[in-house]
Amino acid sequence: MDWQELTTVKKGNVGEELVNRYLIEHGFIPYSPAPVGAHPFDKLCASRDKKTIFVADSKAKPARTWYPDTGIDIRHYNDYMLIHDKYRLDIFLFFVDEDTGTIYGNFLRILDKPREILHKGKTLQYPMEYKGIRYFPLVAMETVGEIPNAELMLLRQFSTRKSCYSEQSHAF
Repeated sequence: MDWQELTTVKKGNVGEELVNRYLIEHGFIPYSPAPVGAHPFDKLCASRDKKTIFVADSKAKPARTWYPDTGIDIRHYNDYMLIHDKYRLDIFLFFVDEDTGTIYGNFLRILDKPREILHKGKTLQYPMEYKGIRYFPLVAMETVGEIPNAELMLLRQFSTRKSCYSEQSHAF
């Protein structure tokens, strides 16, 4: 099967296009990798005045159902940290959430700050790692936009949400 035919890739492409439009509307020039498969990040972004350069990556996925957070694969997190540490570039993570119909995110350096969140009578420590995912609290996210209805319907059509996002049984 061709890479572009995968449901997750189709969904990711919708999310990337939404983020691309957001970046352009807010005065950034997003540079994208050639469409040849997996890539280390979605966009290298520069402000028009050339004073700001950062990496942007989009994740087309909703927040978890039973916890006030969302996350990324630890291996992606490690890749981002390598880029940050080696090249001193900020990494902005955009989450395109088909459940809420919003796009939110923040710089990884902000998401990675230790936080305690009180949730349903328990104190959760963030960032947290569980089953190969590094989770960040939703309170650390900034909402950057709404998802237009046409794209929202596409995202929901391509949803591959697994039961682990909606199960209540976790080690916390």
